[in-house]
Amino acid sequence: MKTLDDTIGKVRKVTPNWIRWKFGPYVAYVAYFFRVYIFGNKGAPKVLSLHETLDLIIKDNLSVIRFGDGEMSIMAQNDLGFQKADAGLAKRLKEIIRLNLKGLLICVPGMFGKLDDFAGVAFWFALHHQFRHRQDWLDMLNQGQAYGDTLITRPYLAYKSSLRNSSGEIFKKLFSIWRGKDVLLIEGAKSRVGVGNNMFENATSLKRILGPAENAYAKCEAIKQEVLKIDKHTLVLLALGPAAKVLAYDLFLAGYRVIDIGHVDMEYEMYIRKEPIETKVKYKYFNEIHERNPEECTDPDYLSQIIATIA
Repeated sequence: MKTLDDTIGKVRKVTPNWIRWKFGPYVAYVAYFFRVYIFGNKGAPKVLSLHETLDLIIKDNLSVIRFGDGEMSIMAQNDLGFQKADAGLAKRLKEIIRLNLKGLLICVPGMFGKLDDFAGVAFWFALHHQFRHRQDWLDMLNQGQAYGDTLITRPYLAYKSSLRNSSGEIFKKLFSIWRGKDVLLIEGAKSRVGVGNNMFENATSLKRILGPAENAYAKCEAIKQEVLKIDKHTLVLLALGPAAKVLAYDLFLAGYRVIDIGHVDMEYEMYIRKEPIETKVKYKYFNEIHERNPEECTDPDYLSQIIATIA
């Protein structure tokens, strides 16, 4: 399969963009069909289901670092809407994704096998992403290692309507991780994770450190120094794009339990509203729909939770 993937990659590079846009999805589907249904998906990494991932995290009190298409873009030296390509960041991400450490679960997209559960847009996105980057993933992941599913924080929009009703069970399990705990949330300055919903109502306390809304990697060291002032019993949650992976790993080494929660807040907002697609939410930065200048938030509870701002 590696030879086939390498050949496909070489052909893709010399094919004009208009041809790739027009015929690429069909070629990707054929490659997917042969890989999964004809060749038996040989060599695919082991990725746990959403429920298996969360059950393991809860049972073993694991720290979690999640990798997705955004991190793959940075490792391939491509810009994201909220994080410019950075060689130093790419290097750290490549180091972290290869880890296999006690107490730390690395999560990757659960899209290496059959894609039957994914809804239309998500199905074609997963198909295309695998077509472009499958070999990149395989080159970085360890054979025989079990990975969590990175979509534990996005269990709603990507899935078929018949499965969306069970999204609530995933959110409930995820939110149970911080039940009765003192929580420190590291987020972008415009993210306002949990504001206006009940994500953190079961936490004992909640404090926030705000990092830059964009290009947060440049401030990782400054943010880390602020976190190190906090007691180690505090559960650290991170929603800071690719920079969160680097911070999470450094804080894990420093003795904190860390959970990389990514875009869970906006996914939960869509679930609460029963929205079929991504839509704007007041006060909140939403990269996927290019909402990068939301209204200012003057909610007194939110403001009282902020203990540091790293601009």
